Amino acid sequence: MVTFATLASCFERLEATSSRNEMIALLARLLAGVPPDEIGIVCYFVLGEIGPGYSEVNLGIGERTAAAAIALAAGTDPASVEAAARELGDYGDVAVRLIAAPAGEPLSVADVHRTLSRIAGASGPGSADRKVGLLAGLIAAATPRERRYLSRLAAGEMRLGVGDMTILDALAEAFLGSKAQRPSLEHAYNISSDIGHVARTLREEGLPGVRAISVTLHKPIRPMLTQRVARISEILERIGSPVIAVEEKYDGERIQAHKDGDDVTLFSRRLTDVTGQYPDIVRHVRQHVTADTAILDGEAVAFDHETGTYRPFQTLMRRRRKYRVSEVAGEIPATYRVFDLLYVNGDSYLYRSYPDRRARLEEILGRDKHISPADRIVTGDTDGITEFYLACIERGLEGVVCKSCAEDSFYRAGAREWQWIKWKSDYVPDLSDTLDLVIVGASAGRGKRAGTYGSVLCAAYNHEDDLFQTVCGMGTGFSDVDLSDLPRRLAGARVDRQPARLMVNPQAAPDFWFAPRHVVEVLGLEITESPDHTCNWDPERRRGLALRFPRFVRWRDEKSPEQATTAAEVAAMFRRQREV
Repeated sequence: MVTFATLASCFERLEATSSRNEMIALLARLLAGVPPDEIGIVCYFVLGEIGPGYSEVNLGIGERTAAAAIALAAGTDPASVEAAARELGDYGDVAVRLIAAPAGEPLSVADVHRTLSRIAGASGPGSADRKVGLLAGLIAAATPRERRYLSRLAAGEMRLGVGDMTILDALAEAFLGSKAQRPSLEHAYNISSDIGHVARTLREEGLPGVRAISVTLHKPIRPMLTQRVARISEILERIGSPVIAVEEKYDGERIQAHKDGDDVTLFSRRLTDVTGQYPDIVRHVRQHVTADTAILDGEAVAFDHETGTYRPFQTLMRRRRKYRVSEVAGEIPATYRVFDLLYVNGDSYLYRSYPDRRARLEEILGRDKHISPADRIVTGDTDGITEFYLACIERGLEGVVCKSCAEDSFYRAGAREWQWIKWKSDYVPDLSDTLDLVIVGASAGRGKRAGTYGSVLCAAYNHEDDLFQTVCGMGTGFSDVDLSDLPRRLAGARVDRQPARLMVNPQAAPDFWFAPRHVVEVLGLEITESPDHTCNWDPERRRGLALRFPRFVRWRDEKSPEQATTAAEVAAMFRRQREV
């Protein structure tokens, strides 16, 4: 049994370090001593969760509930708790200050998980009071150090700066001797999306058990991602197969559909369950997918069947709501364009070639105006790509995605490789694409921007090192409404110091720090070398890469920070610019 005090002590040390290697070492020592039945829970807790992200286990604890629980445990009123929270900025610190009750019996990790699961499961009349009572009892029984992290965990604000890849590195060090062994664990995580399951399997069955983890219905597979090029003439050379498939590229929401008889589950690009948002797509999958079981990868789009054109992404996003779902679905029906098949009738298709996956997809999915395989051509020359691309642009599409048709054109879950390359229309000739960057800081607004932020600091994701490296400061492209709303939108990500997984040069340090959480689409003029930014940092030359003249395009709430543009992509864009 692992006590929660042991976790809290480790959390305190994690919070105090800015070294990722030290984080890995701390977590490796912790995980090596955790029994199989608790190691998964510990991994979830480190990430600030109580289960795998796709499970949508929601504690339903907002600031008001947290304040009420702390007030009950402290024997004071919620107003006093809220006043202390405004002063301290953290409910964990508030619990430490206000609660004087002595700790009870040592809390175990299992105890805490059991109680938090009961809070998540509370529903119906009186559920709010039950949540407050359960959380208050848990906090009152804890030591001061435990209270800090229990309150943060319950409120979804752990802020330890630990990412999925850092935990996988720690697991590799703890049980396989080196973080160099991470790839096998990462593959298992990419096809199960459950870091707790990977950890339990590794602890109980070792590496053979991890390698046996397979695709499972209703557990999302991390999506395969695209690369980009500077010139359309590069596509065939980069992909390397004699012929390629050129598919329509949609400006919609990526949706992975799992069908198990009449039971259909939909997952977003961020692997969250969005089944309730798209009852029409659920209905179309039930009616038109002839296989008993299947996992499809595709895109939900707003398509105008009268004009034969695609409507903007912002139109589709009006579907993302809790209320009036059916009414808005009638106003903005979603069409599901399917571009891949990952599993069918008990068999994984991840290691079948793209042509085989596409052929089987066409067998099990008939064409209907609301659901169909993505339109495409197969070609071996640049003229064919260009002609199809121009036809897509005329119909309101973003562009095309070119895919290898080679024998080894497998579906590489979670990977961004040269098997898939996107080519889309954009706003300036200098860059062939926009970048999706993560907001990690902000400067104080002055003059007309007083009371909000003057600019935001944006970073790319370094997958190998599990770091966010800065690319630019951005203050243009925001509307007046966007600017005034920035403090509210970013409030939940605000932290007191530089996040551990963030690499920033002192001269580019912002006035305010944010945990990597919010992704924005950014347009720029070109990629240049810079002594200020750390993307692809060269320590000898003391230079990184930066985006010149960045301009805000839109929020990318459907993307997780780890799905942002990578440092490797930025480096490739820079190299291609120099070749032009």
